[in-house]
Amino acid sequence: MPVDDAPLPPTLPTEILDLIVEFALLSGHCDDAASSDVFVLIAPLTLASSVLRLLTLRRFLRHIIFSRVEFKPQHSQWNGFFKLLESLVDRTGGESFTWVKSIRASSKTLMGRYHSARLAALTNLEELSIDLATEGLITQKPFLKLIDSASPRLTMLTLTSLPCIDIQLLKFIAATFPCLLDLYLSCTERLHFHCWSCYEESLGRTTHSPIPDVFSSASHMAAVFARILKPLAHLVHLHLGVYLSDEMLIQYHIDHAETEELRPFGPEMCTLCEIASTDVQMRELEAGLEFAQSLKALQTVGFSSFFDDTPAYRSTIRKATAAPPISDNKTTVYILRGNGRIKVKKSPWSRVA
Repeated sequence: MPVDDAPLPPTLPTEILDLIVEFALLSGHCDDAASSDVFVLIAPLTLASSVLRLLTLRRFLRHIIFSRVEFKPQHSQWNGFFKLLESLVDRTGGESFTWVKSIRASSKTLMGRYHSARLAALTNLEELSIDLATEGLITQKPFLKLIDSASPRLTMLTLTSLPCIDIQLLKFIAATFPCLLDLYLSCTERLHFHCWSCYEESLGRTTHSPIPDVFSSASHMAAVFARILKPLAHLVHLHLGVYLSDEMLIQYHIDHAETEELRPFGPEMCTLCEIASTDVQMRELEAGLEFAQSLKALQTVGFSSFFDDTPAYRSTIRKATAAPPISDNKTTVYILRGNGRIKVKKSPWSRVA
């Protein structure tokens, strides 16, 4: 038989190859694993054939997580990421930029001369998660100008370690990302529990408790914030990582809890501070109800809290010993609508409620 007439070896359908790639990515999946680490696991697939390379990169580029370790600016992760996208332009007709659906990074990674225009090139971006631990009250505003170029079709925005959650930030978000379903903003990750001095210093660099200096009450804060966020007509989940307890609660706690024998801990571990828990939990429910009345699609609203009243909190955090664990310091208010009424509580509603 002539060589030219020899039967071609059987090839797997593209759908099967795509499933193989998906399985390979899932096998190396970890919520906090940087994309550079995941790529090492699937790199051999990109060398097997041109078809498999495109299939692999298409799936790999959907969800990008940049590591916290940065290189020199000219060799940054962000630059390397865009070089990869640009190398695929000819093969994909420019579609490689539309493959990217979500990005998780630090603000330091995204800061750069051309980074704003590059972020705008990711026209199908749906989820953006950024840690602002390296920013301060002065640099938070310039950072907002950077993400102003992100896709207006974002459905999930997460900004953690914010120096401040204020009216300016919320106005920017409401005007820039009208399609949001999930908005997570938080300041309290900035509080450092390494030692008592670090704890006090980080408190001074973070607007962690806006009551009563910024807002007179939790209901007042919620009414103002809800009015600003009202353009987000599709918002289902909202988290505001600030404490609704009085600002001085933490300072009072430090005054009577500081000790050389223990690492710092918050009022959630303190029996003297527990007297404030009932009042704070009521504030959280009142604020949740205020948000629910303005944001018609809202199903949950969360806050940072020292006094979560869920069973898990009561059974673990309050039974601490001499070496107290650092609690999650979050609480969630669940919203139920029906018969023209709105109800809120601290645990999920059953379907028959």
